[in-house]
Amino acid sequence: MSLTKLGWDAERDQQFAPYLAKGFFPARVAVEDKHFYRVWTLEAELTAQITGKAMHETRGDHSKLPKVGDWVAVKRVPNEEKVMIQAILPRRTQITRKTSGRNTSAQILATNIETVFLVTAADPTFNAARLERMLVMGHDSGARPVIILNKIDLCDNLEAKLAEAQRVAGDTLVLAVCALTRRGIKSMAELIKPGDTVAFIGTSGVGKSSLINRLYGEDLMPTIEVRAQDSKGRHTTSWREMIFLPKGGVVIDTPGMREFHLWGISEGAKETFPEIEALSLGCHFRDCTHTKEKNCAVLAALTANTLTRERYDSFVKLQHEVSYLREAEKRAGWQDRKKSDRVAHRVFNR
Repeated sequence: MSLTKLGWDAERDQQFAPYLAKGFFPARVAVEDKHFYRVWTLEAELTAQITGKAMHETRGDHSKLPKVGDWVAVKRVPNEEKVMIQAILPRRTQITRKTSGRNTSAQILATNIETVFLVTAADPTFNAARLERMLVMGHDSGARPVIILNKIDLCDNLEAKLAEAQRVAGDTLVLAVCALTRRGIKSMAELIKPGDTVAFIGTSGVGKSSLINRLYGEDLMPTIEVRAQDSKGRHTTSWREMIFLPKGGVVIDTPGMREFHLWGISEGAKETFPEIEALSLGCHFRDCTHTKEKNCAVLAALTANTLTRERYDSFVKLQHEVSYLREAEKRAGWQDRKKSDRVAHRVFNR
């Protein structure tokens, strides 16, 4: 296949010029399994590893390691169907979340994507608050988010469920689909152009793998039936994997996430809560937190019932999480600086 079908373009040509001069050739990361990778090149799919030097230069920052979707410069290992990754080209977009647990590090789910399908199910597991968080993650990635309301065959009142999803979505496109009956699959496929990359994110059991199978045209990804008692599924994808669609376009499947811990929010929240962003322009204080200040337009709208309590509570909860992450980053940075100072002091005084 040509590199353009994988997303290569003239800008990538310019970025790659210094590596081409060194005798390297381009590849795209398709599968990540710890520090081992599968990459697509112009001629073949190959096993890849990162060089020891490049690993050392990351200084323990896993976000600097190759991720699924990355364009990389590689060098072939003599007499082996294997290459060594020498460098990563700049990432245009990336889906990022906070790692699970108490750690405050970033986990990159996929890079260099044009569209992110936020998949939720129109069954009893539908959760508007979780969809809001998914939407923030989608907006913050830099890619175009699209909400996919799957399993509409299990919904008794589709119009009400669509209205609830649209309330959260704002201007974001919402597609009602069914992997089982294939309804809406054509509309999804029309959003994937040759050379485009689309990532699927969502919780386990919402049908991401089934939807990808429909787009591909055959059962490529493993699927498992959800539990009848609670409509929850089990993980069928254990790593991020890139799939090339026969009609063009690239799909990245990600493992089902139990929680959507946000990371590094900038414009994502503004685009997910546009009504609050618009109201905030009328606040007396420019740095208004919309929680206790006088002459706050957001609180005034809440009192007047022109802003729903549900949306307001979701927004405030998100802001608290962002504040916590920022403070945690500051503490982590301070501890890293103290550690570096101690190391430097020992070296200097030897």
